[in-house]
Amino acid sequence: MTRRKSASDYRRADSDKLTPSSTYDLSEAKTLQGSRQFALGARQHGSKSQASDATDRSVGRRGHRRREAHSMGCRPFVTAVNDLLRETAPYYAQSTQDERRRKLRRIYRLLVDLKFQGKIETTSPKKLTERDLSEIIGWFKGNLDATTAAHYMKFLDEVLQSVGNNVISRLKVKRRHLLPKPMVKSISLIPSDSMDTLLSGGYKLDDPWWDAASKAAIALCAHTGLRSSELRLSRFADLNLDRMEIRVSSPKGMARWANGTERAPIMPGCEDAIRDYLERRRTALAGIGGADVEALFPFISVKGEARFWSAAMWAKLKQAVETASGEHFRWKDFRPTYAQTLKDANAPIEAISKCLRHSSTKTTEQYYGRIRAESAFSQVRAAWQARKPLSQEIPIPAD
Repeated sequence: MTRRKSASDYRRADSDKLTPSSTYDLSEAKTLQGSRQFALGARQHGSKSQASDATDRSVGRRGHRRREAHSMGCRPFVTAVNDLLRETAPYYAQSTQDERRRKLRRIYRLLVDLKFQGKIETTSPKKLTERDLSEIIGWFKGNLDATTAAHYMKFLDEVLQSVGNNVISRLKVKRRHLLPKPMVKSISLIPSDSMDTLLSGGYKLDDPWWDAASKAAIALCAHTGLRSSELRLSRFADLNLDRMEIRVSSPKGMARWANGTERAPIMPGCEDAIRDYLERRRTALAGIGGADVEALFPFISVKGEARFWSAAMWAKLKQAVETASGEHFRWKDFRPTYAQTLKDANAPIEAISKCLRHSSTKTTEQYYGRIRAESAFSQVRAAWQARKPLSQEIPIPAD
């Protein structure tokens, strides 16, 4: 007996049709349903004159109204997402586009579920109403934390705005209390014992070059606060050990708000690790005849070719370190750990923000380093004890 398809089956099949961000080319006609509709129109109307096909385009052979060529198809949300990702592709990095596509796919699966349950009327981004949005927001609030829900609402609003539906903007004006708002999350840090294990080099990888590269990369991440991609794409010429600085030649937001000339200080304590790595780098490159390789951390393939590490291989390097050391970490957590360490040492937040190359201290305090509660309490207690007694500050009226 054939099993009847459930909503999850249709949801999974539909979400798979969200095109990957690497195929955003209008010339390939990959938009869902679009290529089939345009091809159908060309076959049916190719032999008719332009003056007489006004009626033929709107009525099919059996008298049914035919869908116009600009229709979004039977899965309009998927079509709208594909169009949005294709149009915004020049303005985002590939990894960012992939993350946007994954989140929009989750939103689409949710819409299909809610429609199957009868809670919303449609999944079409053009036709979603305030009532539909109330159900969607209710699900977000009941199943996601406030910050994640706010991010998903932002992505959903982008899709709706791209097709001319400003229902979320109207909700912001009329029913502002409904919309989820981001909350301040705790900063994700690498525990001190894990950091000690990683920095001490108390592990050994099977590949000698991977071993050398991982230890130097961890040392620089922990002592500079560079992002993983910024360190991975650093050039040998960027490193200045005389001034203990490194130029961030491949920063986040390159050619938009960053120009690749910013510098980051290297904190004391990792000089020996860096110099040892540079010597091992010179020896390894001399063995393959690649002394002029520009990458500070070259990836040496089995064929003896040296190039920059790819993001995928950089992730495999981290996995190898985790397996060998028994410590789990994320490259991205070195940056806030660096900032929080400086803040705990009473460094001014303005100085920390400058080292992280932030345009505002607000970003630094919200995501990277902020005063701890114990430190704040001790400081205000000291200030309270140093003040004058209340009896001297507030005059007591006479009887």
